[in-house]
Amino acid sequence: MTAATHHPSAKKPPLYARAMRRTLRGLPSKLHDIAYEPGLVVPAADGSPLLTDHYFPLADGDFPTLLVRSAYGRAFPWVTLYGVLFAEQGFHVVLQSCRGTGGSGGEFALWHHEAADGRATVEWLRQQPWFSGALGTVGASFLGYVQWALALDPPPELRAMVVQAGLHDMHGFFHHGGAFALENALAGSVARTQQHRGMRAFLRAALRLQHHMPKITRTLPLGEVCPPGLGGRVPFLEDAMAHPDPADAHWRGADVGVAADTRNRSTNVCDGLRRMQATGGSGGGGGGGGSGAPEVMGTVAATEITAATETTKAAPTPVTVQMRSTAHCFPAGHRIRLQISGGAHPRFARNTGTAEPLATATRLIPAEVTLHHPSVLVLPVADGEFAGQGPAH
Repeated sequence: MTAATHHPSAKKPPLYARAMRRTLRGLPSKLHDIAYEPGLVVPAADGSPLLTDHYFPLADGDFPTLLVRSAYGRAFPWVTLYGVLFAEQGFHVVLQSCRGTGGSGGEFALWHHEAADGRATVEWLRQQPWFSGALGTVGASFLGYVQWALALDPPPELRAMVVQAGLHDMHGFFHHGGAFALENALAGSVARTQQHRGMRAFLRAALRLQHHMPKITRTLPLGEVCPPGLGGRVPFLEDAMAHPDPADAHWRGADVGVAADTRNRSTNVCDGLRRMQATGGSGGGGGGGGSGAPEVMGTVAATEITAATETTKAAPTPVTVQMRSTAHCFPAGHRIRLQISGGAHPRFARNTGTAEPLATATRLIPAEVTLHHPSVLVLPVADGEFAGQGPAH
């Protein structure tokens, strides 16, 4: 049972968190007054201290627990979005800084400790008198990755997971589709190295990166031009540049996607796709549904593409290019343009054409790509008027 008298160190949530809560609209009404215990020390798998804040309702009852493990600190925005809002609805919320971040001990490593540290935190929860045995997890981005890591060997108390725009494969984050995701890598590096230090430090770091981006995008080698924009060298970023092969031993254990087998627990994966419903009628502009308006939803692929480059002088080669998932309604009569480019810089780092290592390459060789027929674009058509017809070509 939980009551205010069971928490002699309890305080009101931080003032800024309460002020931010008052600005939020359209949310369920508050069910409970709340308090929190800041700076609890939870032992990690190797004994390193993991700083943890505990938010809870000021009421008697066997309330479930939400575990939120963050590499981005425990303050804004997590304190309000998770700590305050869920505690008001009758949850214990355990908001923890991953090792090496937010004052926690140990050294931060992108994936090496998260599964074990998550299990150690659950073991600590079992010793708390307020823990009812009902556990859920929630969080976005890296806060989603740590959920999958815990789910590799899920504790019996784990009832549900809410992964919001999370990731499960660290190699895939840096090398999406085989190309180095430069913008994501730089933005992610700033977030992971600075946000846990507080919003002022994070904003200064973001402005510094923005100031250096023009030079980073125009200058080689990347390994030398990136550190000034990041405030110094970032070891995990340099390691990612140096190991492009997903089979490299460097990435062993980095993909926790096997945990996505969720047959024994409830999992809500928020990936940003929205189911689109046909509205009937004759259709029209602006993405409305209707007769003759197919809904495209799912993974898009440019398959049977036959291409040749002037760089290699090789014969045309058929390849299949897997693209991102999408959801869009095409009104009747609309046409689709397929644009094939030699790159998408600076979203992805340039392919220098020299086969030099990414971090040290200094030369660029122009490439001219020629597309040959036949080539096919495959669009997955959603259920509805076009159901049963299979992918659209």
